[in-house]
Amino acid sequence: MTGRGAVVVLLAAFAAGACDDQIKHIEKRTPLFSTMSWQPSVEAFEEQARLPVPGTMPINGQRTYDLMAADTVLSSPIAGTEADLARGEELFGQFCTPCHGVTGAGDGSVVGQNRIPAIPLLNIRGELTRGYTDGYIWGMITNGRGLMPAYPRIPAMDRWYLVAHVRRLQAEAVAEEAAAAAAEAAAAAAEEAEETPGETGGTGSTGGGQ
Repeated sequence: MTGRGAVVVLLAAFAAGACDDQIKHIEKRTPLFSTMSWQPSVEAFEEQARLPVPGTMPINGQRTYDLMAADTVLSSPIAGTEADLARGEELFGQFCTPCHGVTGAGDGSVVGQNRIPAIPLLNIRGELTRGYTDGYIWGMITNGRGLMPAYPRIPAMDRWYLVAHVRRLQAEAVAEEAAAAAAEAAAAAAEEAEETPGETGGTGSTGGGQ
């Protein structure tokens, strides 16, 4: 065997031994090189996620509220300025109009035949939704309910801007209903006046004096 052949044989034997170190009895040998797959690490889902220490939250975290807690504990922290309402209208157009419609009447683009059924709860201008607290509406946006999906991806403060816009839509609905009722009452009064005969004057007497 030539010197070159001997070197090749030695290198092959060395490589085989190294591979053997990597594959067999790795717990008893120190491998020549390490790989990502053999790291002493925890595999995905191997252990339960660690819970935060009770009473704490991440620096940028938000406390969570279920629907009932939001209803009883929370109240709107915003003043309802024009800037607040403008932000709420912008968010409503992004997230809410497909189902609730531009005016909140429940006539959005995904509502109708072969789509989402036109159930009364989609109308957020109605008396039922008017009776909800601000916290309850905020909680519905956060947690969802029924056909409505949850929107926790909307930042917590932005949800309050949405609540303010919903209240403005409801106020507009109340004003429209009041105007319609007044117009209806005026029309009814005018019709009644036309149907009622007018008062006639007193009857005169005939005959000459003696």
